[in-house]
Amino acid sequence: MTKNTTKVDLFWGYGAVEAPPGEGLAKHWNWLKAQTGNNHPGAMLPFGWVTALPYSGAYPTGYGRNGNSCEGKPPQVSDTAAAYGITHFHPSGTGYVGEFYNYFLVTPCSSGCDCREISELKDEYASCGYFSGKLVDYGVDFELTCGKFAALHRYYFAEDSGKIKVDITQLGLRITMGAYSEKIGAFHGEAVDNGIYCGFVNAHGALLYYAVCCKGGLKRQKFINGVITFELDGTQAECVLAFSLVSEAEALERVKLAAEKGFDAHRSAAAQAWEELLGKICVNTASDDKTKLFYSALYHSFVKPCDAGSEFIDFQTMWDIYRTQLPLTMITAPETARRMLLSIMATIEKKGFFPCCYMMSMLFAKHDVQATALSVYTFCDGFFSGVLTKADYPAMKSAIEKVFATASLEGKSPPHTLDLAGAYHAAALIAKECGDSVTAEMWEKESSVWKKVYEPATGLLISNADYYEGTYWNYSFRPHVDMAERVALAGGQEGFEKLLDKFFGFGCTDEYSCTRPLIDHRFEGMNNESDMETPAAYLWCGRVDKQALIHDTIRKNMFLNGSGGCPGNNDSGALSSWYVLSVLGIYPLTGTGMVLLTSPEIKSAEITLARGVLKIEVERESASSIYPVEYTFNGRKLDGAYLPWSELASGGVLKFVLKDEPDGSFCIPDWL
Repeated sequence: MTKNTTKVDLFWGYGAVEAPPGEGLAKHWNWLKAQTGNNHPGAMLPFGWVTALPYSGAYPTGYGRNGNSCEGKPPQVSDTAAAYGITHFHPSGTGYVGEFYNYFLVTPCSSGCDCREISELKDEYASCGYFSGKLVDYGVDFELTCGKFAALHRYYFAEDSGKIKVDITQLGLRITMGAYSEKIGAFHGEAVDNGIYCGFVNAHGALLYYAVCCKGGLKRQKFINGVITFELDGTQAECVLAFSLVSEAEALERVKLAAEKGFDAHRSAAAQAWEELLGKICVNTASDDKTKLFYSALYHSFVKPCDAGSEFIDFQTMWDIYRTQLPLTMITAPETARRMLLSIMATIEKKGFFPCCYMMSMLFAKHDVQATALSVYTFCDGFFSGVLTKADYPAMKSAIEKVFATASLEGKSPPHTLDLAGAYHAAALIAKECGDSVTAEMWEKESSVWKKVYEPATGLLISNADYYEGTYWNYSFRPHVDMAERVALAGGQEGFEKLLDKFFGFGCTDEYSCTRPLIDHRFEGMNNESDMETPAAYLWCGRVDKQALIHDTIRKNMFLNGSGGCPGNNDSGALSSWYVLSVLGIYPLTGTGMVLLTSPEIKSAEITLARGVLKIEVERESASSIYPVEYTFNGRKLDGAYLPWSELASGGVLKFVLKDEPDGSFCIPDWL
């Protein structure tokens, strides 16, 4: 059987969007945000803290040729691939998150080469856990791989002598971004042995301890102004960098263990780790191209958050990943997800809240312009998926109470109110299931806060308020608590459906001057995550067929193979995980304990869960059928297009029957 790792394109979604002009509904969707995925192909483990990647200084990962972009195609900062060397720790798929990492610039060069200027980068190759290439102007070929706490470099010099420079002050990007600093001001380093240094850097208020080991014909070494220089004999050398958030001693122990294990063993272990994770989902698709796209998206869904050993960090866009990426992690990597959720609880106990963007930094805030109490949704998803249990309830309750105590809505936009309403409902579901009826009733009562932010005259959110990354339309169709009342507010099912149709462009005949237009008050079509769950709102109109058509239209028009295949900033795996779940036909609706059933693209699939195997079977009237007319689970016909996550988590056979035209009837959900 072909390994799933061989189906992954690590370069997927790092460049400018290359999607052709939209067809059908997609012609009428809003392209509000940057048209690039901003992924990176660096060497790393799944959820790996340490990454290694050629550094060009470009936005936002330090790799490639992208300039700063918030909307439209990104500008290019160079005509060719180039790099100053190798850096470590990289964001994934983000826009401007404030701290861009790219620590510890390692620059190798052969004797006589000038490494003060950027080098041409050629022969780039990446596979899961591995990256290689050639720094032409530096006279060096290189290979990179990573372990959990270490990066390993292997260099091949054009001459019998060369240098390896390790700049421990490197931080961030070289492109101009306001007052952003690229250098670390506070650092320490000292030699502890021949070829070994250790110390710490203080970046954004966080202490990062490091150790560096150089092997191969070492002639001399020195440390001046934050730069370690190793002068070498011979044509080959290896450099190992290890890190800790705890102590120099731990970093030093880790570098010795990594150097002893060696490059090849680390590369093999990294590939195996990726194979085990990607192998949790096996799909049968219509073509090799579809299979490649699926596994490329699946890979890029598992790079964040990061397991740093002492805690999980790099929830770089919690407002995006809580919807799809974290639920997908709970499905495929439950042990990792459990440690992640326990780490979130520990962070809340320590800080009194969970930052909306929690990185390797002390510069974080309780709220953002678009997020409130999102960790509570994640606890709910973890509980109903089986990642957390009733035994965890005391710790969950304590964390949830602290989150609610700091979740002020003063000065915040209406989506914050919806966030909080959903969080209260999610918390009430957990409390009720754990037998804490008094707390459940109290939290459920608080969830009615959503009623304050709608305009009865329009059936939409209040218009005279500030909205981030969208308009009041983008946030008006989010499924939330008391959906029957919310639908009634819009004039009942017929009125609600008319608003949805206008939002998604049904019946629209407008023509536009460009292929990716800015159209106010319209669905963002996975160019952004702010309205990614809105297709599900059609379930409350009894229109499973329209939800299916939108999913199919998104997949066909917005996602494709190649460096330009991701329709917008992937934001730590948010968009790629949406695509993966859509292809499978399942959508865990965060904070509800329910999994929605959509319209799968696959022929069949098997998902290895913690408590069993979920087999997905798809019966189609024809190859192009997309409209669900029947769902069954373990032979039982389902009345609605949903299942409790707790039921699905034990595995079984989920069957979709799809036809060319809609003719099915499904009950409207009554659990929200």
